[in-house]
Amino acid sequence: MPISTERRLRLRGLLAATALTFLAAAPAAMAQSGAIIQQARATGEAASGPPNASDSAGAYPKIGFETIANLEFGGVTVDSGPGRGPDARLWFDSTFLAQLSDSLSIDGLFQFKPRRPLSASDPNNQLFINQAPGRQEGGKMKELYVRYGDYRIGKFVQDFGRAYALLPGFQAQDLVAESEQGYEPTEMMGVERIHVFEDEDGGWRQLSVSAFMVDRTFLHESFPYNEGFIRYKNGGVGNTRWPENFMVTWDVLNKPVGHWGHLNYQASVIRWGKTYGAQRGEVWTTLGADFSMPVHGSVEDTLRGRYSQLRFYVEAARRDNFEGVSGRARDFLSASAEYMDGPWILDLSTTQRWTTDRINPLQKDELYAASIGYALPSRTVVSFSAGQETVAGRSGAYFGLRLTQTLTTCSMCLAKASYY
Repeated sequence: MPISTERRLRLRGLLAATALTFLAAAPAAMAQSGAIIQQARATGEAASGPPNASDSAGAYPKIGFETIANLEFGGVTVDSGPGRGPDARLWFDSTFLAQLSDSLSIDGLFQFKPRRPLSASDPNNQLFINQAPGRQEGGKMKELYVRYGDYRIGKFVQDFGRAYALLPGFQAQDLVAESEQGYEPTEMMGVERIHVFEDEDGGWRQLSVSAFMVDRTFLHESFPYNEGFIRYKNGGVGNTRWPENFMVTWDVLNKPVGHWGHLNYQASVIRWGKTYGAQRGEVWTTLGADFSMPVHGSVEDTLRGRYSQLRFYVEAARRDNFEGVSGRARDFLSASAEYMDGPWILDLSTTQRWTTDRINPLQKDELYAASIGYALPSRTVVSFSAGQETVAGRSGAYFGLRLTQTLTTCSMCLAKASYY
């Protein structure tokens, strides 16, 4: 039975509500955050219309713009060798939605963030690789796709795992973000089919299936720092001749737990094709869940922004045939605990990472992070974060202050009407 547009928008609204908790906690409001992207896009797709929306029911096209900007000032200190910073850098995600009909839309995400790789001569270049200090910024289209009904076609981040998007401390994403070192399936182009089940008992259930490959088009280029084109002979995860990488993901959202909490969980698997110079194709698997529990407060407190809750998150992932080498594997375990009380959010998070090989010794990497944030009424969030990371025997610490601002230029504007 086809899923109605209303049901699809309701599901996106639930995804947005989940992401909004993390958005309110400034540490999650970073340029790579899928939670932010989901919240911003869902706002554009599911927001209520203007006061006289009934006069424009069914009027298309409908346009949405939203930007989440971050100004980060931070630095990395290390046990030995050169550190980085202190330094100020700008990050922002700008989402675009053109809804042409109730079943057809064009979605885009333009992302500006530090992109220049750290120098290969720096012995600490694997520490805090996704943090800003010492890296030149560049902007490009991270997502650009067409949605038709339950399908989407184009460039988008596949729905595999959520730690790189939902861990509250932005340093906690460091060991899991980016497809080469972590398990974020970014920079992929393909087609996806999403099925939302009609039965809502026990929460919303969704099954998604997709086929994809690395973006080898001009969309991978960035400015002013240019990442350039990806060539087939560059190798790397998903860089196959054809879209021969396949993913299946099962999501359950807002599953009630008694009368005092709700649970979201996901299980997913990706079969990657063999890339240039690789012995085998990789296989990724993941299982993760987050549990939210209200602490205290009435409905009136919630409406006044004094809602309090505890949130716990855990996710495990595995990459078999890591880097295309038969018998090599990389395992991940991430966890976080978050307390929210009105505008205040405090979180503690960690990621543990193990790389095993038939020949090389075990490599153990670990990251611990803590953040505290305060959300102002102006949709501005101020946060301070600290992290301690160890990668391949090198250790360092990060300290940073971040200002996050959400800007909604147009939530659901009509291109052919008397208002915008």
